[in-house]
Amino acid sequence: MSNDAHARPSGEADILYDPDVPTPTHGERARTLVSNIKTGTLCTLAQEPAGFPYGSFVTFSLDSGDPIFFISTMAEHTKNLLLDGRASLLVAESGGADPLAGGRVTLLGEARQLVADEDRAKARASYLAIHPNASYYIDFGDFSFWKLEVASLRYIGGYGRMSW
Repeated sequence: MSNDAHARPSGEADILYDPDVPTPTHGERARTLVSNIKTGTLCTLAQEPAGFPYGSFVTFSLDSGDPIFFISTMAEHTKNLLLDGRASLLVAESGGADPLAGGRVTLLGEARQLVADEDRAKARASYLAIHPNASYYIDFGDFSFWKLEVASLRYIGGYGRMSW
């Protein structure tokens, strides 16, 4: 008699998963995480004190995997981006007893303001589809769309699961 709770009466181990189904790659897990979560921490390089990292909570949508932000010119992160477009976005799962066991992704790249009418219209549609409450301020003159053109990312899927 086997002490294995998952063993069959024959004593052979019971397979709990289909070995023919491939395990998602870290890249696939990162894309899924970013696609399912629409808030994150945008990190920019501060004007004052100069050069220090500055993190702020933002909402975003996606355009071909690149985050789109709708941010005000009054915000510190926008002022920072106008001087230096280098930025990162941390997107993390929440909940669970151990927050460090959850998945998280840091996207790194260059942020640029969307100025072409076609780009802004596309960003507006995707942003409002994800964040319908933005319709209350979508036409405010001091807000604009920005796109983080992702150059690299760091995925951490919990303890011991990580890659660039």
